Amino acid sequence: MTDATIKAIPTRQADRIGEIDIIRGLALFGVLWMNLNANAEFTVPTPVLAALPTAAVDRWIGLVGEWLAQGKAQCLFSILFGFGFAILSHRAEARGVDARALYLRRVLILLVIGLAHLFLLWMGDILHAYALMGLALMLTRRWPSPLLLIVGLILALGAMTAAIAWYVAVTPRGSPPDFITEQAAGIARRWPIFMGHDYGALVRELLIANGREFYLTAIGPAFLATVLGRFMLGSWLFRQGWMQDTARYAPAFRRAAPWLLLIGLGLAAVAPGLELAGLRLPRWAQTPRTLVDEASQLVLALGYAAGIVVLCQTAVWRRLLSGLGSVGQMALTNYLSQSLVFVFVLYGLGLGWLKYAGPTFCLALALVVFAAQIVISRWWLALFRFGPAEWLWRSATYGRWQPLFR
Repeated sequence: MTDATIKAIPTRQADRIGEIDIIRGLALFGVLWMNLNANAEFTVPTPVLAALPTAAVDRWIGLVGEWLAQGKAQCLFSILFGFGFAILSHRAEARGVDARALYLRRVLILLVIGLAHLFLLWMGDILHAYALMGLALMLTRRWPSPLLLIVGLILALGAMTAAIAWYVAVTPRGSPPDFITEQAAGIARRWPIFMGHDYGALVRELLIANGREFYLTAIGPAFLATVLGRFMLGSWLFRQGWMQDTARYAPAFRRAAPWLLLIGLGLAAVAPGLELAGLRLPRWAQTPRTLVDEASQLVLALGYAAGIVVLCQTAVWRRLLSGLGSVGQMALTNYLSQSLVFVFVLYGLGLGWLKYAGPTFCLALALVVFAAQIVISRWWLALFRFGPAEWLWRSATYGRWQPLFR
């Protein structure tokens, strides 16, 4: 074992930024909730959802989810990943360690986990995308902060907007874009497979769906570019030092949070507002609407983060939000365990409750699962330093078993 390996120790409990864990926990709940909604949307036929006894309430809960969480939770999670990359690089270099080699091992291990999760369990995996764009993020380590911010904003706001603009330009008038056609065919194909008992057929469908409906369309590459942009913004935020000393910058957070939340909520209300009003935008308006959607996700995600920082300046609120921090500290374990629970509850391999998965059911299931994860995470972290997945990930990254018991 080299001296550099000995110096490359993982983050100690005392070095953790409590607000970051709480923000990550909030983001994880949003990801959990929206994963359930999206899985139902891309799997359950519309007549099945329309026939549910909760259909009338489902519409309103679906609109609220679209307004408050859709895209925003994933955006916040992505920003935190970029922030974490910067923390790891900074602390490794402070110890005289080659941050690139350490980070490369960490990301490649995450890529293996993500690909296994994507093709063996859950269609909406995000880990593989984070690992792939994490590799690209390494190239920006020495970029000056203004360049990091500008390119990050361009990618975060412009990548998906450009993809939609391209579809508007090339799709014949009166015809849906090819990815919409593929998704419609995918729903009809997936429904009997996911409700069946053939695990091999499910794995084949995961492979087909992620290709035809995502990565072989313009949406997949645009999504990856968006993730990279958000990573870059998270890395830029670390360089500003605001989250490392929230008490010092608390007045600035108090000024920024209301504006970020108000503007973000206003922008995010456009899409559900149009749907509620039954309005269909002309073709030319699809591109600016996408830009508004991407901006709403970024601004509202930052508003949520700033709001939590403000609340955490008060001991009572910090204590009330500590459950989110426990979940956030075990984010990888909780993310993967959510998929295991959902496959068992929803698919024909388990309880087969996918046929009930309207927005009301999805929200109720998300709340129950997340509440259980708060309890379990608190209990686990009282005994152990890391979650089980985090412990294995860290041990593989640092090349030796990490101390697990407190």
